[in-house]
Amino acid sequence: MTSKGTRYDTEQIEEIYREVKGYQLLDDSSSSSSELSSSPILHTAKNSLRRGLLALFSAPSTIKFAKSAKRDSLYLACVLYNKDRVMVTEEDRYLPLLEVENSYGTNATVTTAFNWLMKVNCHWSEINKLKHDMEKLNNVTSYSVKLLLLTALQQLQSLTGVQDLGMLHYQPIRDENTGAVVFVFVRQILDSKHFSFQQNLKWTALAKFHKNTPRSDCLGSILSTELIMYREGSHQPVSPGLHLGYLQAELCNNRVLSVMVPSQNPNSLPSVKIRDNANVTKDEWKSLLELSSHCQQCTDNQSNKSKNLFKRQLVRATRKLMDYLNIPADVALRHEIYSCEVLEFSPRVSFIILLPPSPAICHQRSDAKLTYTADTQLNQETLRVPVKSFEVSHLHTYQPSFISSYTKAMLALDVEMTAALQAQREAFSRTEIETTKPLVEDLKAHNLTLENIWKEARWLTDVVRTAREKNYTGILVKALYQNLLNEHKGDTSQHYSTKEASCCQHQLTKSDQHKSNTNNCGTTNNADTMTSCNTSISNEELSDPEASDRVIPCALNYLDMGAFI
Repeated sequence: MTSKGTRYDTEQIEEIYREVKGYQLLDDSSSSSSELSSSPILHTAKNSLRRGLLALFSAPSTIKFAKSAKRDSLYLACVLYNKDRVMVTEEDRYLPLLEVENSYGTNATVTTAFNWLMKVNCHWSEINKLKHDMEKLNNVTSYSVKLLLLTALQQLQSLTGVQDLGMLHYQPIRDENTGAVVFVFVRQILDSKHFSFQQNLKWTALAKFHKNTPRSDCLGSILSTELIMYREGSHQPVSPGLHLGYLQAELCNNRVLSVMVPSQNPNSLPSVKIRDNANVTKDEWKSLLELSSHCQQCTDNQSNKSKNLFKRQLVRATRKLMDYLNIPADVALRHEIYSCEVLEFSPRVSFIILLPPSPAICHQRSDAKLTYTADTQLNQETLRVPVKSFEVSHLHTYQPSFISSYTKAMLALDVEMTAALQAQREAFSRTEIETTKPLVEDLKAHNLTLENIWKEARWLTDVVRTAREKNYTGILVKALYQNLLNEHKGDTSQHYSTKEASCCQHQLTKSDQHKSNTNNCGTTNNADTMTSCNTSISNEELSDPEASDRVIPCALNYLDMGAFI
């Protein structure tokens, strides 16, 4: 059984990085960079830019923090907090915020800059070197916004005395009134005693900051409880073991794909733990695959107790997860378990993915009919996070060495490729042409390899794409429950008392009534179908197959079991 955990090829990425840096196209001693800088006009422009930046950093007191949002401007802000305090300017009303550009252009420009900044966010110690290399290519139009962002980052580092400004918030914050956009970094400062700020900055109580700043103010609304909670939650992995995760993607009006995540652990999917053992044996997985639509005639009469226990544990997890998401019983039965693989996030954490019916796996935000979760109830418990931001946060938590190596290699490759392409365009002699052509081809080959490695690591988009294919066949929750019910019907004399059997029959009868009421009234509350028989299952009971046989049937009563009896 394949797993994405085996596809995080960090060693190959590191090898590519060493080869890319070995070209030394931007090294001051290399002939390529000398030829690239030979133009008097370009040389003068570079010197002018360097002098301006040196003057800027030599006098930090001249840097002014923004106090209001200008129309269509791009800003950079940092939220540094310590317990119940936050770092603000002396007026107690504003966070450290710098203007990057007074007109950012289109939304596509903002998205591109934000995605690039997420890579930089992984390598704070490389900012100076990266900026130095990019300045040598300052006539490249695509680098203009990137250079401005790096300049603003250096300024914030200098003024706050903090090199690592923290984690980039998962999406830009936009002021609806002015159209201004703010990229926000968030970091918790554990020890604030040794900080010496370079300018008019100080610590103030969060409550005082909120009191002094109107919520209608874009700059004030940057700091919120949700923003800090996201930062803290995104650093917490789920507990070791095997989990059942719920995947539902959403295509927003701006064509950005987002995914539903829990606010307490936004680096993962909404999930419940199946068991402590993260591994799924070949026999266990095979017993599930036999329930898929193309094998529904297969029986599992010869399965041992271990396989049956695994399915019971999975049934319990689906019940808890769907109950948490407030998914109606009739819709719950049409959900599917992703049948291609078990996803290995780390050596100690694995996920089985639960998918909604095909039309709802990836739906338009405006299509309310396909939203099977109770958003009014889950607003405080779930978030919709752009997939690219989720992937970076997820890999930071479960595969930190991989995401660090990948982003470092991509940043280096981007600069070296730009230099090589520019050298190729400016090549005049035959020798220059013969030198730059194979160089560009090698860099393109490295870029293709990195793209393929990244594609392998992007399990979320892979799952969504596969599950939406016409020839894909998942494992229906209905088939899983039917299989378990059949086993109980054929084995009740061994494990059930008359009282327990009557309890289960009573719940099935209530389920039929629930279905009838739903047809008459149109809607119902899942909680109304829960009774005292729906007891929680302890770890001891899960480890005992016979105990699980006794309690599992009564734990299934909230589903419309009468739909398939």
